[in-house]
Amino acid sequence: MSSKSEEPNAKVVTKKSKRGDLINPELFGNEAGDDEDLEVLNSYFLDKPEFERFYSNNTRLAFVRSRKGVGKSALLKQTLYLQQEKKAGDILIYVKAADLIAMQEVKSSSPDELLYGWQQRICSQINLELGAALRFGFTDDSMLLIESAEIAGFRNRNIVSALFDRLKIKGLGAEIDRTRITVADSHAVLQRVLESKDVTVWMFVDDVDATFVNTEHERLKASTFFSACRNLISSVKGLCIRASVRSDVWSVLAQHDEALDKCEQYMLDLAWSTTETGRILENKISSYFCRNYSDDPKFTSLSPGVDGTKIRKIVFKEPFNWSGRPMESHRPIHILSAGRPRWAAQLCKLAGRDAYDKAYSHISMGHIREVLRKYGQFRVSDLYKEHRHQCPMLQEIIESFSGGVYRFTTSQLIDHVTDKIIKRIGVPAIDGISSVKGSLSVAHFLFRCGFIAARDEADVTGLGFVRHEERPNLLTSNINLDDGMSWEVHPSYRDVLRIHKM
Repeated sequence: MSSKSEEPNAKVVTKKSKRGDLINPELFGNEAGDDEDLEVLNSYFLDKPEFERFYSNNTRLAFVRSRKGVGKSALLKQTLYLQQEKKAGDILIYVKAADLIAMQEVKSSSPDELLYGWQQRICSQINLELGAALRFGFTDDSMLLIESAEIAGFRNRNIVSALFDRLKIKGLGAEIDRTRITVADSHAVLQRVLESKDVTVWMFVDDVDATFVNTEHERLKASTFFSACRNLISSVKGLCIRASVRSDVWSVLAQHDEALDKCEQYMLDLAWSTTETGRILENKISSYFCRNYSDDPKFTSLSPGVDGTKIRKIVFKEPFNWSGRPMESHRPIHILSAGRPRWAAQLCKLAGRDAYDKAYSHISMGHIREVLRKYGQFRVSDLYKEHRHQCPMLQEIIESFSGGVYRFTTSQLIDHVTDKIIKRIGVPAIDGISSVKGSLSVAHFLFRCGFIAARDEADVTGLGFVRHEERPNLLTSNINLDDGMSWEVHPSYRDVLRIHKM
């Protein structure tokens, strides 16, 4: 459907806002939450009740788990920002796992040595941050002090004091042994850290699985990180750790390392509902216009969650026509983005560019449709990046659907897998799924990775997609393979694969 036919009057531009806002990269936020300015992120970040435990000082250890693009890094950065705002004097350290790995190479494949190596890296990073706070330089020897220290020696002690006890600080032409430092020393930061009984070190570790490939060594390297965090928390005081992991990577690690069962209690599974996707879009739009048009009460008077429709209509021409029904703009966007804020931002930016290039002042459903092929290229690429380590033949499996239909009964889906995939390339190796079930195993994997979804015809809204997270046991047992539902290739992949209706 042409976008022009949907909005004949949309070229009327508001007095204050500009059509160029549609292509401003700040309108829908930075696609990488960890790259966003902390204050800007806070201005549009959507809180949920389950985040309170993640933010709390009383929670010593917590991991956030989700698919790519759902907002793990954003939650880590938001937690960091909230701790900064408390101005409690805590030491806050945000680091990529790759930076920790670069501090010390552990060539061994021994789980114990890999675990110990992670503990040393984490403590070394804290040591460097303490040194920076004190504005002293470390010699090469003192930079290696943690590597030679026994973590067990920290047991039942505050980590800040424990690490300072290992330091030899070079200053004023002489080396000062920390064990001889007294309250009489004049350095304010040193006094604050040493005298305070409440100071806490917050360690935020992002992208633990950024370069994960499914080999025995890489599995051990990743899984021992989480065990190392748990060991440190149990053996030292004054340390809070927050880290993130992708759902697909965790499922692989958990199959090979039983020790991760003990980490499950520290997991926060991150996901967004349709309504929450709408709130995130509203927050981003409101934040952008309040920042850029701060003198215009037309924008500043609107409150996300209360004036959601008015806020969305600053950017979107509602209603959107989806499945023959008029609905709010965020509902189709939630479906097409699979509930991932990063994907939603990418889709809206592409549609905003299309609207701008065609001289429209608002984004309509027509503009969304116009960019679905280009958007689908991103989605297919992400699908391969996210799940190829689970199934090396993933691209061949996905391409088998190219040029076909988008909806299947369960028997039709199984027949497709049998005829188009297994008879041509054999039963592909898939992590976590027994190949004994053959076609059913492949079908379940496609459901698990989000390429297909169950279609609930009983949902009168036209939004009745059931994802693996909601019904993980579908396509696993012959007793109830589909609960009476059919299967559809996710809408975000259809255009790029030239998948059409039956």
